[in-house]
This record gives sequence, structure tokens and C-alpha cells, in this order.
Amino acid sequence: MLTSGIFKSVRSVSPLAGGHLATLSTLDLLISAATFSSLGIVLPHMVSELEWSWSQAGLGFTILGAACGGSSLLPTLLIRKFGVRLALICGALLMALGLYTMSSVSSLLQYFVAAAICGVAYQMLGTIPSTFVISRHFKNRSTALGLYFTIGGFGNVFGPWMVMAVLSVEGQVWRDYWVYQSLLLLATGIAGGLIIGLDKRFAQPAERELEEPAIEKKIEPAPAPGTTCEPAAAAKPSRVYITPVDWGVKEAMRTPQYMILVAAYFANLMALVTVTSLSVGHLVERGVSNETAGAMLSLEAFIAVLTRIGGGFLGERVDPRYLMIVSLAATSIGCAVLATSNSHSILLIYAIGTGIGFGLTALSCTVLMMNYFGQRHNLELFSSMCLVGAASALGPTIGGVIRDLTGNFILMFLILSAVAAIVWVAVVMMRAPKRGESPEAETAAPALDTPAIAERTA
Repeated sequence: MLTSGIFKSVRSVSPLAGGHLATLSTLDLLISAATFSSLGIVLPHMVSELEWSWSQAGLGFTILGAACGGSSLLPTLLIRKFGVRLALICGALLMALGLYTMSSVSSLLQYFVAAAICGVAYQMLGTIPSTFVISRHFKNRSTALGLYFTIGGFGNVFGPWMVMAVLSVEGQVWRDYWVYQSLLLLATGIAGGLIIGLDKRFAQPAERELEEPAIEKKIEPAPAPGTTCEPAAAAKPSRVYITPVDWGVKEAMRTPQYMILVAAYFANLMALVTVTSLSVGHLVERGVSNETAGAMLSLEAFIAVLTRIGGGFLGERVDPRYLMIVSLAATSIGCAVLATSNSHSILLIYAIGTGIGFGLTALSCTVLMMNYFGQRHNLELFSSMCLVGAASALGPTIGGVIRDLTGNFILMFLILSAVAAIVWVAVVMMRAPKRGESPEAETAAPALDTPAIAERTA
């Protein structure tokens, strides 16, 4: 069974690895709840008090997303130069500063600065340091990442409730909420950095591992005819491709597979941000009640959480490429249904489809990046993939422009559906990369990126 397999994988890990996974997952939950999930609920109160227009308020949301994606190389630099521990502590200090600045906002400029600071801090506490740590702790990386993304996904569920809980107390206003979040993230972020630093690998500069010679995974030769080899006979060949060597950064970036993974990550992120910010308004304009539109968005988030844990487990047993094929198809169908339907029963297809897509695509991209190109330079490769977050943050802005020009959001959601469908075709045709496919491969330095191929001696 699925659940028994997951719990079997969890029981097999060390207490330190399990503690690190729990720490990073909790941090991801809290930063999601304190930023993207909370801002949408607090913003109406800020708009009312400060007398902003909604276009001005929405720009802050765009800045938050753009700063998050555009700063993805910063945590990579900090981890390589100073280690994961210091990167997390710096992220906690920066997040506390951004949230406290948000609590004292009195002008648009101050609001935009606070949003930008929170976006940069989000990246320093989020998936980049987490995937780095998880990939070095767990053999079953897909299962571990599935658990991480699942727990972190609950931030989208808890965030609105945290806002409503604070504002329901007499005398508490939106400024108090940002102060409380500032203190919470400061404490948990610093504690998380210290816990991760208990493993000396993450307390020291990560660039040291690049100074060690790359080691290729041994490929056991097949037994000679007429001989028996019980271990080899008992072992089942894996259906999941994992590269036996670690690729160089430039070499990997020049492959079609890397470009397709980046495109899939972009399509998923743009759809996620746009659907989250515009779907309720779109459905209300088409005659759907505000309650029903909000319920569909909640159902989508719940489906996404469920699919992440199942997808992480399946990613060890099924090629994650197949999971991505399913997720992109679901995203495309979901966005198309959202654009064209206002029937409650048919809108369930939108909620379930986008929920599956948003739950599986980012996970599949993360796992495939490691499976195809190795973990040695995954920090640089994954952070470069996250850069597309800056461009995808423009989704709500583009949707707003289309709404002003056409009178509705239909065209925007059809564009999102088409983009997901185009990337789906590329993923269907994609196969695992082989050394020598990229122009860089032949000239890569053997001492660092391309160790000698041991298979030749077999």
C-alpha cells in the first residue's frame, strides 16, 4: 500500500536526517503562511486604512513574487561561501525585518520595499537550502521531498486562519499581525539554522565539497555465462533513471532536458500565481458566488497537498517524467475549464486538475533535475531554475491588463492552458540526457565534472 511504503521509508532514516526534514518543512510552512498566504487576506484591511487602489496593492504582490524568483542565486552564493546554517540565519533576520517593516507601512514605497525584502528572505529560507540538505541526507529523495512539499503546502491552509485568529481578538489590527509574524519567523528561523548546523556538513562552506574529486557510481558488470550471482539475481532493475555521474553546470544547462524542466517549472509557477490571485474574481464575474469560488480554491490547495505526498512516494518507483506528463495535462485541462465554465459540477474539474498540476509539477521538476544531472551541482542548477519565478510573477499583472482590454479574464486562463499544453508535448518527447549531447560535454574538465567512465573496463 502507498501509506505503508511511505512509513517504511520514514522509519529507515536517521534521527538527525528526520529532524532536519521536520525543521525545514516547518520553516517552509511558516514562511508560506506569513507571506503569500497571509498577504491576500491582510491586503483588504491595508487598502481600506491607507486608501490605496487595488492596482497599487496588487503591485506589491507582484514585487513579492518577483523578488523571490529574482534573488534565487543569493542563497546559492551564501551556502557555497558560508554554509546552510548561516544562510538560514540570515534569511530569518531578513524575513523579520521585512515583516516588521510591513507592520509600520505608511506609504506605497515602504510597502514595496517590505514586499521585496520578504521575497528575498523567502528564497533564503525555502526550497533552495532545503533541497540541498535533503539530497545529502536521503537515499529516497523523492519520498523525502514529497513529505517536505506536503508539510510546506499546509502553509497555504494555515495562513488565512492565522490572520483571522489575530484579527478576531478585540483591539488587534493588521499591524499587530505582521509584528507577531516577524517575531515568530525570527525565532524559528534562527532555531532552524542552529538545528541544521548540528551536522558539520551544513555548518561549513559548501564549496568545499566541490574541491573533492567527483566519484562515479559503480555499475556492476553482468555475471559471466554459466555462473550464478544471488545478489544480482535478487536485485530488480530500477525503473527510474538516475545519472551515474554528476554533470557540470554549463554542460547541463545546454541540454534540451534542462530547458524543458525550466519551461515546465515556469508554466506551473505562472499558472499557480495567476489562478491563486485572479480565479475568485474571474468566477464571481461569471456569476459564481464568492463562497463557491473560494471553496474551489481551497479544494485545489487540498488536492495539491494530497498529491505531493503520493507523488513523492511514486517518484521512487515510477519515472517522475510520467508524473510530470500527468500534472501538466491536468493543469492545462483545469485552466481551460476555469476559463470557460461557471457550472459548479464542472468547476470541480478545474479545482481537481489544477490541484494535481500544482502539487506534482514542482516536485517532478526538482526530482528530475537531480536524477538527470546529479547532486554535486544541483544547488546551482536548481537555483537557476527558480529564477523563472521572477518572470512568472508577472502573470497576475498580465491578467489584469487583459481584463482591462477585453472586459474579462478568459483569455488569460486560456493562455495558461495553452502554455502548459505546449510544455506537455515537450515532456512527452523528452528522454534522459546522455553525456555528449551538449556542446560542452567534450571539453568539460575531468577532474571536476566528468570523471572517467568506469564502464569501459567492464
